[in-house]
Parts: sequence; C-alpha cells; structure tokens
Amino acid sequence: MKPSRRYFAILDNEATLADPAGLVRRQQYPDGGFIDEGLHRDMTWKRTPLIVEWERAEATDDLVEVSEAEAERIIERLRERWSARG
Repeated sequence: MKPSRRYFAILDNEATLADPAGLVRRQQYPDGGFIDEGLHRDMTWKRTPLIVEWERAEATDDLVEVSEAEAERIIERLRERWSARG
C-alpha cells in the first residue's frame, strides 16, 4: 500500500509562502511508520529531521502545510530558482 504524503513549505526570515526557502514532505505508512524527506537542489528527496524538529519546537525555520497541488507549484519554482543559480 502506498504511503500518504503531507507537504510543508519552509519559511525563514526572508522566505514567504509565495516564495518558500524549500519543501519537505512526510510519507506516512499504514503501519504508523513514516519517512521525512526534503527536496534538494538536484531535485531528489533525501531524509531530513526538519519536520520532527519543527514538531518539537527545535527548528529555527517555520513549516506551513501545503496541498499536493501547491507542493507541485513550489517544486517548479524551486527548480527554476536552483537551475538559474547553477
């Protein structure tokens, strides 16, 4: 069975929901397990502790949950931004 996914935009001092600093997601499995991943500049998802840290109020960045459709728009924005910077 496929995991369900929740996406979160990363906001910091300069980033906004319209232009977030990054994107993380939680893949939740039916057995209760989960994997948290962040989108990297090479457009791959890699494990990250950011969501757990945010839940524990240990993160310096703020996370805002977004829909899958909004996550896709953010991915495209990040792809454009990161490819422009090389």
